[in-house]
Amino acid sequence: MKSLANSIFILLLTLFCSQTCIINLPSVAAITSMKPGDELNYSQVLDSEGGKFQLEFFSIPQKDKNYLGIWYAGDPQDKKLWIANPNTPLLNNSGLLTIDTTGTLKITSGGKTVMNIAPPLLTGSLVARLQDSGNFVLQDETRNRTLWQSFDHPTDSLLPGMKLGYNLTTKQNWTLTSWLSSYIPASGAFTLSLESIQDTFQLVIRRRGEVYWTSGGWRNQGFPFLTALNDSSNRYRYNLNLVSKKDGVFFQFDAPEGSFLSLELSSNGAIVGGGEDSRVYALYNEFCYGYESNDGCVSSQLPECRKDGNKFEQKSGDFIDRSNANYYDNASISLGDCMQKCWENCSCVGFTTTSNGTGCLIWNGNGEFRVDESGNTVKKYVLVSSKGKSLYQEYTLFMN
Repeated sequence: MKSLANSIFILLLTLFCSQTCIINLPSVAAITSMKPGDELNYSQVLDSEGGKFQLEFFSIPQKDKNYLGIWYAGDPQDKKLWIANPNTPLLNNSGLLTIDTTGTLKITSGGKTVMNIAPPLLTGSLVARLQDSGNFVLQDETRNRTLWQSFDHPTDSLLPGMKLGYNLTTKQNWTLTSWLSSYIPASGAFTLSLESIQDTFQLVIRRRGEVYWTSGGWRNQGFPFLTALNDSSNRYRYNLNLVSKKDGVFFQFDAPEGSFLSLELSSNGAIVGGGEDSRVYALYNEFCYGYESNDGCVSSQLPECRKDGNKFEQKSGDFIDRSNANYYDNASISLGDCMQKCWENCSCVGFTTTSNGTGCLIWNGNGEFRVDESGNTVKKYVLVSSKGKSLYQEYTLFMN
């Protein structure tokens, strides 16, 4: 009995001690800079100097792939604003960010180099920092000179102060590239750049290199087809700026503080802005078809089987003839590519992508479609007329 009492006493003492130790553990100091020889692993965070941004490894559960990215600290949407390795994901969580003895900023895994983020920068006072602008920089600390910066290598998002444009002297070109899908950061179908067209500067979206949409020429501190950005009724009103110099030109914006603002080129070709509690679609055509041009979409010759006003709408349900379909199991094509495949194929009546937004399932034939009014079935993009009516016979399925 005495032995049992002693055991209970020891157990309670152990539990008390462990709880006390946990409570009194000193907090781990935030990492705000890195020098040659330093490493940042999967469980660590590099904070910006004022804590506004953070750089960290993250994973995509659907694909079990890992990336190094930057985002606003505390952003409830957790929107990734810059990805160091969008096309070179890590297949496990053993990645390290390091600066080696040659001054090369790189990602390693298992002792091997996965990719070099920046070239060798031989200086005795090299330091890497994440600034409160969201810019990840390598600096010569002695001379207070920036040697490399993430702002010169944007991915899909533009932050206040970043540039979109080009410098003819340095050959620098600042261009956004969409993600492959909303889940996969690999380079997608769309790019956004600033270009000179008919003696005016315009923002241009290209799909697989072909002009898809233009903003209209810059005038009165804005672009004609991006009025939503600087509309006075928009609580996240953007202040747009175009800077033209002898050696180049660039577009940038600034906006109110404290609202997690950015401009994003989405995976389906939309330009999206906004803050933590709302999103402003500066450009939101689900698709550009080629017959409309009053919203920036570029006119093009229609396939012989398509007419003005034909478009795709998302509907819940199934095509009745499910055997007459083609599946393109290609992880490098996304929603915009699938739309183009279906639009240009006269027998195509609808399509969808896989759950992660890549690959295509395309339906051909008479297009008879059974609508699921419960909305429980996977939505498909179905071809409809200018009035939103189906170009085929449609049935309604009532679910219990």
